[in-house]
Amino acid sequence: MDELTLSRQEMIVYCRYLTGQTADSQSLSLFERAIQHEETTLNDVEIKLLQFMISNTWSVGFIDSALGLFNPKHRLRKRMIIAFAILETSPLYFDFFKPKTFSRFHLLTLMAKGVQDGLQGLAGSLILLFF
Repeated sequence: MDELTLSRQEMIVYCRYLTGQTADSQSLSLFERAIQHEETTLNDVEIKLLQFMISNTWSVGFIDSALGLFNPKHRLRKRMIIAFAILETSPLYFDFFKPKTFSRFHLLTLMAKGVQDGLQGLAGSLILLFF
């Protein structure tokens, strides 16, 4: 699989993971241009991890949590952040990112989500042991 095809599939996976929607062509193009920098060039092990994520989309949340908790400067994590920034600034995904109003009990939901993400990060770190 060539680098261009891999990066398009990568952005499609990130968009689906974050928004539940299909990535648009402008976001795909912006992502391809943005990751051309040296700081986001993946080595062979990272490419294998990326290919695993593309083939096993269920793992994206686990790997994202693990990298965010234990290795936030990882190049794959940098690429995720680039993808998320592109999606956040796209008008097509405005409804997903626009501010929402929540009840005062939403704090309990946030706490539960924090615990869930921590556990997901621990599980994701087990996946990363294989790469």
